[in-house]
Amino acid sequence: MMNAQKPLLSIGIIFKNEIRCLERCLKSLEPLRSAVPCELVMADTGSDDGSRAVAERYSDILIDFPWTGDFSAARNAVMDRCSGMWYMSIDCDEWVDENIEGYVTFLSNDRKFDFASVIIRNYNTLELDRGGSYSDFLATRLLRLSTGLRYEGTIHEHWPYKGDLRTMMIRGAIFHHDGYVYQNTEMLQVKQARNMELLRAQHEADPNNLIILNQCVESSANMPEQEGYLRRALAGVAEKWSQWELFGPPIYRYAVRMAMRDKLPELEQWIGEVEEMFPSSIFVRVEIAYFAFGHYWNTDNYTEAIRWGEKYLQGVADYQNNRFDLADLLASSLDKIDSNSCLSVAVVLASGYLHEDQPDRCAQLMATLDPTKMNAKQIGDCIQNFGRLRCTFGWDTDAQMLHFWERLGEAIPDKAQAEQRLSIFLQIGSAMFTREYREREAASSQFRCHAYTAFQVLEGKCPLGDAAAILELSEPGALEDRLCSIVRWEETPIQALSHALEHGVRFPLSDRLLDIEEMDRLAARLAQDKERFLSQALRIAEQADPADWQGFCWVRGLVMTAVQIYPWSSREQDEGQGLALARAFAKMEKGFLPLCYAAEVLREERLFVLPSLHRFGWYCSQAFDALERGEPVEYVRLLRVGLDVCERVKDMVEFLAGHTQEVQQLVTPPELKGLADQVRVILARFSPDDPAVAALKQSEAYQKVAYLIEGFTAPVWGGMPQ
Repeated sequence: MMNAQKPLLSIGIIFKNEIRCLERCLKSLEPLRSAVPCELVMADTGSDDGSRAVAERYSDILIDFPWTGDFSAARNAVMDRCSGMWYMSIDCDEWVDENIEGYVTFLSNDRKFDFASVIIRNYNTLELDRGGSYSDFLATRLLRLSTGLRYEGTIHEHWPYKGDLRTMMIRGAIFHHDGYVYQNTEMLQVKQARNMELLRAQHEADPNNLIILNQCVESSANMPEQEGYLRRALAGVAEKWSQWELFGPPIYRYAVRMAMRDKLPELEQWIGEVEEMFPSSIFVRVEIAYFAFGHYWNTDNYTEAIRWGEKYLQGVADYQNNRFDLADLLASSLDKIDSNSCLSVAVVLASGYLHEDQPDRCAQLMATLDPTKMNAKQIGDCIQNFGRLRCTFGWDTDAQMLHFWERLGEAIPDKAQAEQRLSIFLQIGSAMFTREYREREAASSQFRCHAYTAFQVLEGKCPLGDAAAILELSEPGALEDRLCSIVRWEETPIQALSHALEHGVRFPLSDRLLDIEEMDRLAARLAQDKERFLSQALRIAEQADPADWQGFCWVRGLVMTAVQIYPWSSREQDEGQGLALARAFAKMEKGFLPLCYAAEVLREERLFVLPSLHRFGWYCSQAFDALERGEPVEYVRLLRVGLDVCERVKDMVEFLAGHTQEVQQLVTPPELKGLADQVRVILARFSPDDPAVAALKQSEAYQKVAYLIEGFTAPVWGGMPQ
């Protein structure tokens, strides 16, 4: 409640249905109210959501003021009830930063200022003051009541500035604001429509007012009329209308934004004009620099991109250290000053140095970055920079890479986000291990060594480090030792295992049991390099030993995966490789199925209990046995029956029928041709849905000639018993 002595500061608030944020705002004022004599005066403009009850617990004076559509009228009604020396205005969706030292110093000082300004920090994301995106602007929020000034303007209300009144900024004073975060599209559109209706009327009444024009530009975002307001405002700056020097930089800022968005031809012209006219403006040194950097980077003008990127980073540093004209922020909000924007520019700027053959400057800039604040793209850009430093320049990145990895894993702001950053690092870094990536590197005239070697320093700490160490080895014993250290295969680049297999390592390792699901996952990952995988799978299958249960299960996973990815229907497939793979599949199934299923199950009438690909595997192994016995007709029949029970192997069966030499040389006996003709005549008498058709297809006679009637296309009706 109000201090017993006369208040030094009156705090004014108007509200309507602000239950989401009102109490947060009022609680944030309590340290200030305890530090200096204060009164809190509030006006309810029509709440029905419980906000008034909250206000009653905190306010010293609470009034009702029916809403009239005029913000100035509501705020002036509050000011009329205030009795302090100073008046401070704050909105419900704002809250005072916990650092109140600046307010106390200012209010306790007898210097004769009339206004005081604070930074309004507008958050654009839910992270708020924990690293989210935001913009700042300087707002005059404190007024010496003895000036007699009152608010003007139905919207964007303000105290009229007179040249004989003195103002200052309270250092360290920040009002945090999250109102934009919680406004959905519909709410924003309603608010925009309301604001623009009022602003159009003001602009019509005073068309050469740069203050109003600037507000029209800001409030008409994504509306067709924005460009008209913007071009008129630019003309006003060129003609030096009143306050052109104050509003010129933010107006040009909007022009550059629009030019980039809409690809307007004036983009570089406007960038050059604003730099020449307002070189010291914080808007030019930060926001214009940010957009100019992006433009020149996207057009491969790395020299200009570097110049603007350096200007931007220096501008942000100057802003953070108050090395700028504070009056600049009275005109508009300053964007692109958050850590995310700074990091985005910095990591890309580091890449720019590499484009200009300046690895030392890249490394120096990278050393200043904070990995704990990085998003996925920034982490990826840093990894690419480390890789290029290593690959193109032979730079020793060990110390920086180790530091980068360790900082990513720090629990800032919490362990969950640290784990997410590390996961992104592993995911993006794995791309450097692929064969295609390494081949592109090696083809460069500047190639020194592979980028993946930058991860070697992380051996024993990170799956990428373990994989990098493996790729640098070739001796099977040493490779086996390194493979034994891998704990998380799912995070380890699969190229490490592929490399070990190519150099003769027998896998799985004898002392590291893997379950069949993990083997299948590894096989599927190996298969991403299809060309190399198929030859690997065939070579390993030749060494299969059913007595080695784990090894045989590994072969099964490789062969099953190979069968599913092999281009059976492609004209470019290797005929010899396809036939070898089919034989390996049949051999594997012949050995594997008896290990997993009882003999009673592996009978034709009971195969329905097997997964479909294993059912086909049983028929495939029987077919190749028939072929070995010199029975190509039976080989064809068994493949055809296998197709009936697993339709997804159609391409494989057709491949075998078309590429098996014994089948190609097969001459159909006249009696089979005659039998096939008789069956066709019988089938023609019945509808495909007739039960007689199903019965005929199950007969032994039909099965002898099924391939002559249907070929190797899956049947439309009926089928073999499962």
